[in-house]
Amino acid sequence: MPRPRFLNLDPLLRRRILETAAAEFSEHGFKHASLNHVIKALGLSKGVFYYYFDSKADLFAAVVDLVWDLLVPSRSFDLASLDAASYWPRVEALLSGNYALFGAHPWLAGITRMLLNPPRGVGIDKAMAEKLALGHAWMEALVRRGQEVGAVRRDVPIEWLLAVLAGADQAGDRWMLDRWPELSAGERERMSGQLFNVWRRIAGPAASGEERRS
Repeated sequence: MPRPRFLNLDPLLRRRILETAAAEFSEHGFKHASLNHVIKALGLSKGVFYYYFDSKADLFAAVVDLVWDLLVPSRSFDLASLDAASYWPRVEALLSGNYALFGAHPWLAGITRMLLNPPRGVGIDKAMAEKLALGHAWMEALVRRGQEVGAVRRDVPIEWLLAVLAGADQAGDRWMLDRWPELSAGERERMSGQLFNVWRRIAGPAASGEERRS
């Protein structure tokens, strides 16, 4: 994790440091990313840089925190406000908004690909595991809210449903991100809609009578 001094920096400077590092990681991967490239691009000295971070792993963990804040709406998405009518439109808007962020931040696709296949044994395993656990907890809360308001099926064990949804979500993300540079804006939007439709068909309420028979 970054040193406390980094957290005391001006927010705009913190963001510039993290986005510069994110671009380097996105292009070269964790192993081949160069701290010297990042330091040079920022116009900093090595002494100043290591005043904020102890290692490349610490810098990457801070980049992961930035990606988390961008993509996971744990603070801005009010689950309690969802009802049967708003549930799926809000989820669709969330998915669409996330993919729009990939267009606004070119480095985001590369970093997210790395998160789907995280580097191992480089000092960030614990941080990655914590983020994955938080993501799973938020997804479970979203699905449970859907069940409460009648927008998500209840005829199968929720653990099974979550596993299937996570698998579909990751498969869709991998497909999109592997082809991201070649897809036009229209193709990205169309695929985002198709991925949402698959997710909804898996999680939507069971056909009339099925829950009563289960």
